[in-house]
Parts: sequence; C-alpha cells; structure tokens
Amino acid sequence: MKKTAIVTIVCLTVLLALGGMQAVEKTSTTEFCLSCHEMETHGFELKRSAHAVDKDKKPIACVQCHMPPGYGLDYFMVKSYLGVRDAAAHLLGDTEDLDRRAMQAVARRFVADANCLACHADLAKNVKGEPLSPEGKKAHDAWLGKDGNARRTCAGCHANMAHLPVFDRRYVVNAAFAAKLPLAGE
Repeated sequence: MKKTAIVTIVCLTVLLALGGMQAVEKTSTTEFCLSCHEMETHGFELKRSAHAVDKDKKPIACVQCHMPPGYGLDYFMVKSYLGVRDAAAHLLGDTEDLDRRAMQAVARRFVADANCLACHADLAKNVKGEPLSPEGKKAHDAWLGKDGNARRTCAGCHANMAHLPVFDRRYVVNAAFAAKLPLAGE
C-alpha cells in the first residue's frame, strides 16, 4: 500500500510538472499574448517598429523582451507576477481605458538588459554599424562602468523602441516610428 501511494504521488508530480511546463510554453507565445483585445495595439505597434524582427530577421516574440532570459527562477517569478497582474486587468479591469503612461513605466522594469544585449552586443556602434554619437558613447560607457556608473537600464534610456503610445509621438526621435502608426482615435 505504501509503495502504491509513493508511485501515485511521483506519477502525479511528474504529470503536474509536465502540464505546468506545457502551460508555460503555451502562455509564452506572442499569439497568446496578443489574443486579448487590449494587447492588439501593442502587437500593431510592434509589427511597425524597428524591433519587428530580431538580429536573425525572425519576428520578435513578446518574451524576447518582456521576460528574463532562460527558464530560471527569475523567469518563473516574473511570469507569475505578470500573468496574475494581466489576468486581473483582463478579467476585472476596464480594458477599454488602459493608462498607457503608467503601463509603460512598469513595463520598462521587466525588460532585462540581457535581452537587449542578445541582439545589441556591440555598444560602440548603432544598429547601422556606424559609430555612436558622442552622447551615445558617453551613456554606454557609463552603463559599462568605463566612465562613471549609469543607473538606468537599456529600456530606461531607449524608450518606445517597440511600442509608441500616442502621448510620446511628439518627440522628434519618434517621428519615423509615429508615421507608421495611425493617429489617436483611428
């Protein structure tokens, strides 16, 4: 009887673990992320951004930016937090009137620098392979600890790389991206 109970517990544990892994895989796809209507705008913006594809010219998945790399403890903690938060907003919140300014500040906290560095390893050059501006070089040197210490993350300085809320379209640096998106209310 004792052996049967132990075997049953082990089998159930394995089944739960496999089911959990399958759930994590399914809920980590861009298709799943964009299946909620409140995320349609984010998907629309992503497809028109400089980050529509990665360094290998493959479409960027939401998890490539918004989840820590790998399937470690950080990944599962962030996934759990964001999953509960997003599910609560979807089920209990007013999804027609989301405060993108507040969402943007929170979202930046969940873009790990390691995710940016996966594609942007050479911080001495811009995406066109040209040397950085003097301001860009100074900022990157500070981030690397070569010339002071930067307290900002990649997403802290490089805002609106993949999503451009209406309130941020006024900045000249965002003009090319904004031109690809409809005006507010469209």
